[in-house]
Amino acid sequence: MPPVPSQQRILEFAQSFRIAALAITFAELGIAEHLVDGPKSTSDLAFAVGADATALARFLRAAAALDLVTETPAGWQLTDSSRETLVPTSPSSLAHFLAAQAAFYRRWGLLAEAVRTGRAPDASRREEDASDWVRRFTLMLYEVARLTSEDVAKALLPLLADRSRPRVLDLGGGHGEYAMALARLHPGLEATVFDRPPVIAVTRELVDRQGLGDRIHLQAGDFFEDPFGDDYDLVLLFGVLNGMGEPEAERLLRRVRQALLSTGWLAIRATPPKASPSAILRHALHDLQMLLATEHGRNPTAQDLESWLERTGFHERRWIAITDPDTALLVARAQSSALNALSSTRA
Repeated sequence: MPPVPSQQRILEFAQSFRIAALAITFAELGIAEHLVDGPKSTSDLAFAVGADATALARFLRAAAALDLVTETPAGWQLTDSSRETLVPTSPSSLAHFLAAQAAFYRRWGLLAEAVRTGRAPDASRREEDASDWVRRFTLMLYEVARLTSEDVAKALLPLLADRSRPRVLDLGGGHGEYAMALARLHPGLEATVFDRPPVIAVTRELVDRQGLGDRIHLQAGDFFEDPFGDDYDLVLLFGVLNGMGEPEAERLLRRVRQALLSTGWLAIRATPPKASPSAILRHALHDLQMLLATEHGRNPTAQDLESWLERTGFHERRWIAITDPDTALLVARAQSSALNALSSTRA
């Protein structure tokens, strides 16, 4: 008897890790970089990537079944899809993203321990001590951000419509792609990307690569200890609150409110209140990622975020849809329109 739908579903869930492992290993071995200039024989490619030739041949046959490579008389060569997405220099590259998944793949193998103990296993974060971890992690996030950054920027621009030279703070902005997308669309806009010193070193490379160094300013520091400026028209807070407990999150939101103009806006990217099933799953998986990676972090719900904003003095809270159906932008003003009008009258 063939499997019934419920059995087939479980079989697919349980075995999908094998495809993930194959794709991640393809990136870890750097196969795309070694084939970008043309085909190579199995033995030449094995020498280049430091692999056993017999084992590599078996691996490449599986990779060919995933349409990552093809075998030709001249040797193994990249498919068009791999050339577009797995070569780091490609504009559509996800090579850094895929390579970074190796650490997360190993981390998720410790999920049962994390659920039993209620805390992140020490081994799950051991790779973060590697000297190149910050760089790999930042480049991974940059490649993912490029997929939606222009759409996010277009959704935010109406908030700045009456401002000819708006100032933006991308707090915990890492790669700075969202700030750069805003700058590309608004010629008068300037932004500050604030993050930890090791991250900012990578951000500088990405900003210089796009020729935006005169409008995207970089500032290294600690969210809770160092000043990050004031009188901003817009603050982006994307992904930062996920790694914090509620007291930390509210403390940071109060600091953000002080950094904004009274008419300024805060924008948070998150799962919207009326989420689709795919968004609910994505949110839950990210929440487990926080369990595996942080001491107190979790993926806050829409209700959590709205409550935190209310308690920290943000007004006019609303959600803005973007093309990614699983996320949306929660925006709020530092001061309500009614209070702004009253201040103007008194002035």
